[in-house]
Amino acid sequence: MANKNICQKLQQARKAAGLSQRDVYGWLGVSQSTFSSWETGKSEPSIDTFLRICAKYGIDNISEYFASESINNRRVLDRCAISKLISLDDAGRAAVYNCLNYEYDAMRLRQGSSRRRLPIYTHLSPIAFDSPFLASDCFEIEIDAPDNADAAVCITDTSMEPVLRKGEVKFIKYTPQLLGDEIGLFILNGMIYCRRLDYRGTDILLTAVNTDYSSLRISFRDNLVIIGRVLL
Repeated sequence: MANKNICQKLQQARKAAGLSQRDVYGWLGVSQSTFSSWETGKSEPSIDTFLRICAKYGIDNISEYFASESINNRRVLDRCAISKLISLDDAGRAAVYNCLNYEYDAMRLRQGSSRRRLPIYTHLSPIAFDSPFLASDCFEIEIDAPDNADAAVCITDTSMEPVLRKGEVKFIKYTPQLLGDEIGLFILNGMIYCRRLDYRGTDILLTAVNTDYSSLRISFRDNLVIIGRVLL
């Protein structure tokens, strides 16, 4: 089931752009029933299709447009809380920090996360070893991580935005195989890439979410190693 808020916002944006369903599903080359299911929340388009729709509707700031009212309200409350925190004296701040640390630790226990040392890969960096499971060339960081995470990756470009943003640290689950459309971490000819794995007929591609980046087509001459799946 798709996110209802996103589906409703897509429908509102289409109408605001003066477009009918026929205008859009004909342009996309999909059936009316498929397109309708995206607007009613019965299913959702692929990320590539979603980004194409946003561009056609003139949605420039995707994250801001699709933020729910509750998220926007929470941002206002966060700004108010920070303003109040700054105005406190040292004793007041210490009391707030103690409460914050207690609640944060409790949340980590509920979510099944713990603070531990993990190897961290850097997107687009060269790598000198053949097996990602012998991460001797990776440095390690101590970080709060989900229990099912085996490693982490620092995203260093905008190729996967808005799903993965530049500067973010994401967690990796080691696996030798990925399904089509899954986002993973790969070694391709000695370079690390964070991309989505696509099977198109007999072709294997590493594709970016950001359409400013071209797909990487894998040939039989290429040395491709799957490090693992990105935990979203």
